[in-house]
Amino acid sequence: MKFTEHRDSNVFAVKHYEPGLVKVNNLTFTESCFITQFTTESEWPCNSIETLNTDHLDQLLATKSEVIILGTGDKQVFPEPKLFAYCASKGVGLEVMANDAACRTYNVLTTEDREVVLALVMTK
Repeated sequence: MKFTEHRDSNVFAVKHYEPGLVKVNNLTFTESCFITQFTTESEWPCNSIETLNTDHLDQLLATKSEVIILGTGDKQVFPEPKLFAYCASKGVGLEVMANDAACRTYNVLTTEDREVVLALVMTK
């Protein structure tokens, strides 16, 4: 059986990623940001995984997504375990990966119409 991808043109999708830059539909982001299928936030104030805190996560949790895909820059870097526990206590999964993998994973999950938020830490 052949499957054909059906993508709503109104959904935000990652079109291109390179270190320090992500293109989402016709928008370009060079600072830390987050996106869902229908919203973007270009001014997410998390500039490093070491400074990630519950206030940053609360912004992501406010999107009411079922999972947070956290891109940690060029390499996968895990945040403090208490931040995983914080998300779990809210009933939301936190998946951590390098930005390129996070972008790919986000795109796949949106084609499945999953409620997901992609948060990218853009390091200088």
